[in-house]
Amino acid sequence: MGDAGERLTAVLRRIRMRWRLARRPIRLGVQAVGLATLVMAGFSFLRTSGEINETAASILVAVVFGAMTVLQQRQSQRRQYTVGLITAFQSAETLSQADVWMARRISAHQPVGADLTGDDEQRVLPLLDYYEFLAVLAVRGMVDVPLLLNLRGGTMTRCFELCRGYVADRRTLAGREIYQALELLATEYRRRLPMPPPPAPGGQPCTEPVTPEPAAPEPVTPPGSVPPDPETPLAGSPVVGTRPAGGAVV
Repeated sequence: MGDAGERLTAVLRRIRMRWRLARRPIRLGVQAVGLATLVMAGFSFLRTSGEINETAASILVAVVFGAMTVLQQRQSQRRQYTVGLITAFQSAETLSQADVWMARRISAHQPVGADLTGDDEQRVLPLLDYYEFLAVLAVRGMVDVPLLLNLRGGTMTRCFELCRGYVADRRTLAGREIYQALELLATEYRRRLPMPPPPAPGGQPCTEPVTPEPAAPEPVTPPGSVPPDPETPLAGSPVVGTRPAGGAVV
């Protein structure tokens, strides 16, 4: 029963995250359809009860516009809050130094495992904790998720991928729920990326179109002449029979 509950919770988190990552026109369209459905239900109820009048219709219209205004204000607040969190991250000296250290590890393709020194762990732990903090806010819808992924999504995903060994060791010691929100955010970020091009025959990705070689031009026959038979050798060819001094035809 516990495993089923955990799987259901994970599915609900993915659904919420994908809803947060949906394009803005899609989200506005879904919200508009929902509000229109509520308005139609309200009109139907008032018409059934026989109490509909101009005042009730005006109230319903005002409720719809008020709800749309509130949604837009919340979206604007989440965007400002997200920018503030990213700015605070770049301003903190400890996190900034840890970010530079992690960028060097990512560039050198050096995985971060459980065998870290004390100084290195002092860099990795605050960075992963702050990324988990941002991911939890994203899952709960308290930040602008598309904006967060555009600003730090690639860095957060590469950091988590590089630190999988360290995260696995932490989960063994502290529980499986460690850095789950960060893993979910990294998974959704990878899902949004376009598919890489298929590999070329030599093993390298095919990034440039293949240009076919031009065909050899066909021979041009002058007007009034008979084209030679491809099966018949031309006169003067070595394979044409000649009569040498011995008299035998070669």
